[in-house]
Amino acid sequence: MFRNFFYTLKALGLFDRTFRISPSPVLLPGIDPQFLDRLGNSLLSFYRALDKIYREAPPGLDFVRHTLDRGKPAELLSLGLSKRFRQDLPCVIRPDLLLTPDGPVLTEMDSVPGGPGLLLALSRIYRDLGQGEIIGGPEGILDGFAAMIRAQEPDPCLGIVVSEESEEYRGEMRLLASGLSKAHFPSVCVHPRELHFDEEGLFIHSKTGPMRLNILYRFFELFDLPHIPKAEMMLYFAKGGKVKITPPLKPWLEEKAGMALWHHPSLRPLWSREMPSESVDLLDHLIPQTWILDPSPIPFSAALSPPVPVGDRFLRDFSGLFGLTQKERRFIIKPSGFSPLAWGSRGVVVGHDLPEESWRQALQNAFTSFDTGPYVLQPFRSTSVLSLSGFDFQSYQTREEGYRVRVCPYFFVAGNRVINGGVLATACPKDKKLIHGMVDSILSPVRSGMDLSSSGHDGFVRPHTGSM
Repeated sequence: MFRNFFYTLKALGLFDRTFRISPSPVLLPGIDPQFLDRLGNSLLSFYRALDKIYREAPPGLDFVRHTLDRGKPAELLSLGLSKRFRQDLPCVIRPDLLLTPDGPVLTEMDSVPGGPGLLLALSRIYRDLGQGEIIGGPEGILDGFAAMIRAQEPDPCLGIVVSEESEEYRGEMRLLASGLSKAHFPSVCVHPRELHFDEEGLFIHSKTGPMRLNILYRFFELFDLPHIPKAEMMLYFAKGGKVKITPPLKPWLEEKAGMALWHHPSLRPLWSREMPSESVDLLDHLIPQTWILDPSPIPFSAALSPPVPVGDRFLRDFSGLFGLTQKERRFIIKPSGFSPLAWGSRGVVVGHDLPEESWRQALQNAFTSFDTGPYVLQPFRSTSVLSLSGFDFQSYQTREEGYRVRVCPYFFVAGNRVINGGVLATACPKDKKLIHGMVDSILSPVRSGMDLSSSGHDGFVRPHTGSM
């Protein structure tokens, strides 16, 4: 069984980084289709409201743009605000959820996520093994992606543009493009250099001749635009309506700072006005307190935002963070976005893991970077320890041990519908502070079937295993 996993993933170019395989799709507390349906609709509602608040913030709330525009080129911001792209929102939404004793916690949202091709490949393998009770179904990623593209371009000819920086994901994007071509519509995975243009728009050279593209899925971050070959050409034809680009060219929607704005008292009336009450209630449960690390002595955002709790006291000025003891430093510092450090846990710092000097240096770096790329502060949340089995290809043994789990649902927006294409779980050994794909992590689809009789009053299922 596990040999089949290895050779199948390697043949697809998806096994460059080894990881452990679960004997069956994992079953996780609190992650069921009902919760996921509520979550997907709530996150779309959040993006829609954030975009409107950014574009139409009333007088006195100009700090929204002041914060979200930091470090971004004026021409890109102007492009995102243009009338042609006014209604555009992220149509692939992947939240990162940590499983804690109090239920799932939302740590960030990604609209250019890796992993969909890997999840598709794993789901198909489990289906072929007769284990098809996977949330979203074995073809959920493919069908959801296709519906998302068709909602934007009814007769699509799709180019999935993968940049040099995203090279490690090219194999899974090729799998996705191949599946779309076979089951839905013409699709190709291309490097930006492979794009060509004439007066009609964009095309690529294929075996059967020129292939005209009318929609691009950009698998690259907006901060990397200056280094993307032919980026200006893509933007030119997008502005002229010759090609559609998704995710949208709106960098303010790719900032973790948006989560800090969620808890800002001055914005609560706007969130409540722009979003359904059930979405507000759900996100109040899920989004942790988040602060933008502004170096001002009494920053405009911190002065009005909830103070930072430390033990039995509160900090109302970020300078107090420098004097925290190691026990008090149970915080995460991470780049907000628009930075090569803002994905893959590259820029994440765990406060209580650091000696005092390193903590002070991390804070100073965050404050110094405010104008070019803000950082955010979040409380470190202890995650539950779940007993899972994983087959290790290095030792060729199955090991059962305690893991901490991150859950990543993949939602696809097709018009007013939010489609749940599946859920990828990343489980790391319990001694790891940060959860991400690593050699001793388990990567698995999530299956449905959790007994909801143990759910709490808020609808979350509580883990029955120990926690940190």
